[in-house]
Amino acid sequence: MKTPKTISTTMPVIVATCFILLAVLPILLLTTLSYGQSQVAETSDSEFKTHPNGLIYSNHTITQLKAIVDSLNLKHKVCELHKEYRAMSQARGHYTSLAKGDIKAAKADLEQNISFEGFLRKYRPANISQDLLVAKDRSKDYEGNETIEFFSLPLNGKGEHTISISADSFQEKKPLKENWVVNYRPKTRYSEESIAAFYFPEEFNAPPLPKQYARMVQYADCLIDTTAQIYVETVWGRNGNQGKTPAAIENFIRYVHQETGKPEYDEKQGEAFSAKHSQWYHHTRKTMVQDDLSKRKEFMDLLTKALSVALIEGGYDNEFEEYVGLYISRKAELDLKRKRRVIGSCSQDTAPRAHAVAIAKLSAETVNWETFLRAHLDIMNDRFDRVSDGNYAWAGRKTYIKELEVVDINVADLLLGISLRLENSGENHYYGNIGRIGRALTEAQNAPSLENQILAMIQDKQLDTYNRILLYYLFKHYNINLEDKNRQKANLKRLNEAVQHLPAYLAAKATVKD
Repeated sequence: MKTPKTISTTMPVIVATCFILLAVLPILLLTTLSYGQSQVAETSDSEFKTHPNGLIYSNHTITQLKAIVDSLNLKHKVCELHKEYRAMSQARGHYTSLAKGDIKAAKADLEQNISFEGFLRKYRPANISQDLLVAKDRSKDYEGNETIEFFSLPLNGKGEHTISISADSFQEKKPLKENWVVNYRPKTRYSEESIAAFYFPEEFNAPPLPKQYARMVQYADCLIDTTAQIYVETVWGRNGNQGKTPAAIENFIRYVHQETGKPEYDEKQGEAFSAKHSQWYHHTRKTMVQDDLSKRKEFMDLLTKALSVALIEGGYDNEFEEYVGLYISRKAELDLKRKRRVIGSCSQDTAPRAHAVAIAKLSAETVNWETFLRAHLDIMNDRFDRVSDGNYAWAGRKTYIKELEVVDINVADLLLGISLRLENSGENHYYGNIGRIGRALTEAQNAPSLENQILAMIQDKQLDTYNRILLYYLFKHYNINLEDKNRQKANLKRLNEAVQHLPAYLAAKATVKD
């Protein structure tokens, strides 16, 4: 299982299955609509509701955020660079695999460290990929066991291979130069015997980042608090495991629904019922609570009691959070949202992004910078859990880079800083999604300048090869998202000129064909 710092190209395309939502829709209508559903009423042709300034945050909120950024920018400007940031451990390598022949004999030869040429002569493997850039990283498998993962970076869709071995069996200090890393799989009921291996003609190296690039990483860490997290972990926090709704919350919600005339579900009415329910949820309910219920002592007593229980036991949803924010405090609403994770049911489920936008807005309004920036970056990077995710839904998920620019963040340094991958970044360092950042940069105010900066970094031989390849990916994602086809073509030529400065064994493979 790859860690965030090794996910760098495209996300897997999974065919989404939303049919289950259609099947259970009548049941959902009997209950409180989710935030993702309620958001529809507030959205026109944009993904989320925007203010007159064209942003998802109000002018007042932007002013508050700018004051914080000004302080952080000043702090970074006078801050000395004390930490040495090291790139991912990397080396040139060759990959080979066997699925037929005398695999046990091949395994024995590999364990005896047969030469690469000798292995090719003896076994003539069908799968050979030579001259790859291979990185090494610590990871965990799906059972939570520590592993060492060796993975090669693909160029133009070729040469992507991964081998994971147990961290317990890996000798960290053992030289890897002219040695093999082997993954042997015995025959099972479901698969035939096979073996795969990387061979390394040179030693792994984790070079330090040059100062100008280390400062980008430092800027990202200065803005994105590495000690902070968006979510407060609870046993009930994920929406798939919230357990039973506590009685205090049930009593409050039942009271509101009865007093505002929530329509009874009638299967025979079909779409007519859906329209009636939507009118009640988005308009009647809100108006009656605001104008009448919220002024009643019974309403406030029930809500206060329910909140005290909700903070400890969970079992609430977006509707309850809405009442808390409007009639108790925005800070209390933020506390509730940070204790509740939302998992998307499929590609079209907007609930995870809507929940994150709500957290970002509340964090901004309550001047909780640490939570705000992480939440906003999660929206930009589309970092959410979904049961399935098809690429046809990606285009509708905006990046909201303008919101970062208007608060005077150095967007270039921030986004390039979270694009670079490190061996010693620290546990909670924020890594961006290369594909999403590439798309976001097309909307940047200084996009042409950023083009030049990224191409210069690709050419810079002082920067490690791994990060230069990531920047190559970044530029390709940026370019493919440009609307101007002539500009795309010109940029492709510039990119091909830049990759000629990569190590000779990679330059030809990285050259993009028209």
